[in-house]
Amino acid sequence: RVIASDRMQIIPGSLKHTIGDTGTCVGGVDVCDADALNKLFHEHADENTTVWNLAAPLSVETAMDPAVAEAVTVGGMEKVLNAMKTVGARRICFTDSIGSFGATAPRRGATARWLHENPDQDPGSDYGRQKRSCRNLMAQFARDHGGDPRFAVLPGVLHSEPVWGNGTTEYALDALLAAPHQQTKHGLPASSAFVCPVDPDVRMPMVYVNDLMRGLIALQDADEAMLTEPQRGYCIPGLSFTPNELFAEIRKHHPGFGFRVELDENMNQFARIWPDELSTTEALRDLGYSPKVGLSDMVTHVLAAHEDLNQKTAQAFKAMDTDSTGMLNRTQIEAHIRKYLVQGREDYSHTGQDAVGDLVDKLMDELDTKKEGFVSWWSFTEWNRRSSLDEEVWKKVHDVQEELRKQIRELGAVPRV
Repeated sequence: RVIASDRMQIIPGSLKHTIGDTGTCVGGVDVCDADALNKLFHEHADENTTVWNLAAPLSVETAMDPAVAEAVTVGGMEKVLNAMKTVGARRICFTDSIGSFGATAPRRGATARWLHENPDQDPGSDYGRQKRSCRNLMAQFARDHGGDPRFAVLPGVLHSEPVWGNGTTEYALDALLAAPHQQTKHGLPASSAFVCPVDPDVRMPMVYVNDLMRGLIALQDADEAMLTEPQRGYCIPGLSFTPNELFAEIRKHHPGFGFRVELDENMNQFARIWPDELSTTEALRDLGYSPKVGLSDMVTHVLAAHEDLNQKTAQAFKAMDTDSTGMLNRTQIEAHIRKYLVQGREDYSHTGQDAVGDLVDKLMDELDTKKEGFVSWWSFTEWNRRSSLDEEVWKKVHDVQEELRKQIRELGAVPRV
């Protein structure tokens, strides 16, 4: 049974749907809050629980605020381990990163063992140093408390989801998202050239999410006796490529894809010191894992997923853009919501139309960030990566229903469901 917790009070519906009846979602648990963690473990864990600690900012986020990252990554790990001790849980799995490797690390065939054998190497960033601190905490947990810690050194993670964090290898996801927008399609404006933030000839290791999940589950489920690597640490290899190689593959689907280079200081520094490729030997030998997804298949799958989302977004945009200007104003958005998205039975005492004005105000605040009075196609697509008009309407309906129930309770009546 899976217990998924996060510091967000309201767990995303997509996660709840994925877990379904096989688990429980618990919101409002901050990894920096020892009391909240202890409560979580006492209510949902025991000595047979396997813990995954995934709380950690990405490389660029860490560089922007090292103190916060230290509190979350290292402080959070310490509090998680302490909470595990209170219920006797032994097994914890941790996602380490290629950011742990510094300039002296092997360029090819990098292993988690190398990190163990070179504990004083300089990873060249707070990000890498914080990962090392977590490995040290887990080693102490194993030594002093008989724990069973395991860690996976991850390369850049590739996927077809519409949102991601602020890391270095995420340039590839940014490029794949931008590619379909560089051609005039769906009768809507095209975007400008993609801005590449790293040297286009630097090779970095990546892994597609389907391969990654197979590797992580194999590490989680492996018998202790099968894990022969120091500190039970393993690289999870995938594929490696340069930006130029990625862009060439993208052009097979979008021949007009263009880019220009504007180096980001932090991202380019990380890209240059991290290994080109990860070793495949250890994970295959002990976990039975080897990657299956190559560059061509990855690009094909991700672009297809983005195109499907773009098509749905374009249909919504064009339905509102009644004068075909490529821009939306408040009146058009409000008319669309009132006509198409307020549905179902209503009565004289409660109508969904009553809540539309407040909802449109909220949407304009989010969509029209420059307060120009209109929303461009590009702004709308960016917003749709994280939200949708349908979702926002249903959130508003839920809020209205909750307010009505509250008023009824205060009047001493029993609401009908």
